[in-house]
Amino acid sequence: MTQIIVEKQISCYHCGDNCGDAPVRIREKPFCCNGCKTVYELLNDHALCGYYSLSNQPGLKSGTREDREYSFLEEPAIIDQLLNFNEGGICSVTWKIPSIHCSSCIWLLENLHKIHPGVINSSILFQKKELDIQFNKDQISLAQLAILLDTIGYSPEITLAGKPISNKSVEKTLLYKIGIAGFSFGNIMLLSIPEYVSHLGDFTGVIKVFFSYLSLALALPVIFYSASDYFISAWNAVKTRRINIDFPIALGLIAAFVQSLLEIIPRSGMGYLDSLTGLIFFLLIGKWYQQKTYKAISFQRDYKSFFPLAAALIREGKEVFIPLQALELGDLIIIKNQDVIPADGIMKKGKAKIDYSFVTGESDLAKKQIGDKLFAGGRQSGESIEVLITKKVSESYLTQLWNTNRSSQEEESGFVKFTNKVALYFTVAVLIVSIGTYSYWSVVEPSVALHAAISVLIIFCPCTLALAIPFCFGSAMNILSQNGFFLKNTSTIEKLTDATAVVFDKTGTVTYSSASDVELQGVLSKEEEQCVKSLVVHSSHPLSRLIAQHIKALKPLDSFDFEESLSKGISGRVDDKYLRLGSASFVGISSDCRLPEETEVYISINGEVKGRYVFRNKFREGISEVLLKWYKKYALHLLSGDNDKDKEMMQHYFPVANIYFNQSPHAKLNYIKELQRTQKTIMIGDGLNDAGALLESHCGIAVSESSGYFSPACDAILEAKQIGKLPDLLAYSKACVNTVRFSLTISLSYNIIGLFFACQGLLKPLVAAVLMPISSVTIVLFVTWMSNLWAKKYHLK
Repeated sequence: MTQIIVEKQISCYHCGDNCGDAPVRIREKPFCCNGCKTVYELLNDHALCGYYSLSNQPGLKSGTREDREYSFLEEPAIIDQLLNFNEGGICSVTWKIPSIHCSSCIWLLENLHKIHPGVINSSILFQKKELDIQFNKDQISLAQLAILLDTIGYSPEITLAGKPISNKSVEKTLLYKIGIAGFSFGNIMLLSIPEYVSHLGDFTGVIKVFFSYLSLALALPVIFYSASDYFISAWNAVKTRRINIDFPIALGLIAAFVQSLLEIIPRSGMGYLDSLTGLIFFLLIGKWYQQKTYKAISFQRDYKSFFPLAAALIREGKEVFIPLQALELGDLIIIKNQDVIPADGIMKKGKAKIDYSFVTGESDLAKKQIGDKLFAGGRQSGESIEVLITKKVSESYLTQLWNTNRSSQEEESGFVKFTNKVALYFTVAVLIVSIGTYSYWSVVEPSVALHAAISVLIIFCPCTLALAIPFCFGSAMNILSQNGFFLKNTSTIEKLTDATAVVFDKTGTVTYSSASDVELQGVLSKEEEQCVKSLVVHSSHPLSRLIAQHIKALKPLDSFDFEESLSKGISGRVDDKYLRLGSASFVGISSDCRLPEETEVYISINGEVKGRYVFRNKFREGISEVLLKWYKKYALHLLSGDNDKDKEMMQHYFPVANIYFNQSPHAKLNYIKELQRTQKTIMIGDGLNDAGALLESHCGIAVSESSGYFSPACDAILEAKQIGKLPDLLAYSKACVNTVRFSLTISLSYNIIGLFFACQGLLKPLVAAVLMPISSVTIVLFVTWMSNLWAKKYHLK
């Protein structure tokens, strides 16, 4: 008897490839090459071998230095084009990483700072396969960063001038594949007509053989070109010991093709090439449809969707507010104290002290002079400056700044986690059901077995699960933005619906003052009033803006040494006068000499108190109705940096125990931290003194006036004039969440019913391929219709 020896294949511990006869070994672990061994050693040296626990052989074969050369990244001109940000040694770059494919990749790339100390942090945008990296250029250069990524198997796809890689070629390729599949499908059906009507007469001999081989010739480009994406995707999943939604489809296509070959080659039949090519044709149409829908309503909104801000443009010597998207290259804009720079530019006037903490996390102010480059996302601290725009807003760092302000894990939607988990379990289940179906019909009715098994593989489509969320929430985001409520991302909708407490800031949120409510108590000369206006025009604080509106006729003068202390006041020099405007203690009045009966701003000129501006607060229009509606629904809290003169008025709307005055920004932050231990909190403020509290809360809403004030700490921006709509906006969000839940139920029902008929052999593969896109269309139409229906119910359309 001949003994057959089967050699066991040795798989690479890192990437899973065959190691061959002589694997490279270290610590008893086999590797297919020195590149994979080097990556393992690199991870092991930095205690990052937890990467391998996330998936079996999760790694990718690393590139070789001979294959890729990154010396061009040492050129200053190229570096300047690629970097999003470059200030004080801290740089930021965004690269497309095509090889990102699973949670292991995300985990490793977001831990780059553990591999190299020069990397400050890194975050993944999985949908776009983009990696955003902040690094210290004194510790690692841009070229060295690219080499590091290449070494661990994640070579960056580098394009200059920040230009995104066009998707047109991808779309065109898909259309070519659809065209070839459709052409072959139509012609194979024509060639199969004699087979369809064979019951009317014999269809045998040379003609049948010729037609079957001609059909095979037409089917080959469909199988090996049109359907190639399914096979490549499935093979990549198999290599990394995973199962994705393309795997059962690829398996069904292979089974149908092999069965057809087994009939055509021995000349016993014409196989299933008509059904097979038709199946691929309709699958590709469904794929094209999905790409179009994701492009139409995407998780990643562009900046126009969520920034209700206006830029202060200098036009013919006057200050004019225009929408951010209307900014053009060469426009000259004014950036006031605490305003965020909306686009990259060159400073033309003033002295800048830029706070880049939202970008870098570093709180040190960067001092800039005329002619220096300023990056989007920096916040001016000091006098107003004039900036010449050198890069459009859509190309700037501002959008990414808001999107990446919180960690990617925190931002992942609960629905997305659920559908990803369901899709995985269902894909495994459908493979088991398909094998069981084939086994059953092979015994009962062999002619039905293959069709039934393939139908089972095709009819189940998690695509409908994936489409429900972006379409419903994407449609909701558009409707909310039309009503002045701009959300950071779709997960914010879920945050709005599960909150149990709402915390309000007072000034600029619950209350506002009009110009007629400002009263000067004291005596100021016309020259002194002009000096006051020259100082307050640099501040974005609501009270400063009201004083500037109150002193209408006078033209501001140049001011120097402007400073603003949060929750205290502003100071600066105009001509030969040194002014301080703010609280009593800020200008030097002892607190025991006065009673805090009003909202007030004191004026001190050259150390002498000249008087005060008194503001008689009014409730913002619509806010009282909001508070009355929410009084029993949420635990309402009020935090204010002002004195408690409005306490009696506020007690009508807030529980006495939840009202706090004279709160510093730090005190507000600590209050939210403590509250978050027991409740999910919505924080609503103007963003001026609330940045920490907005960030700490479960969902932060920044209320923005028409001039615009952007706080990257918030999850949503609400136009101030729309604050009365808040109950309807939140109710609409909750209705959309319920719609998604219902649509997921419908989607799962589709799949279960389809499997039921497919298992019985009552559903042909071609019919299953047609039903797939139809089910997707149904879900899309349902969630879109429902989101619009809810919008009408809550008077948002």
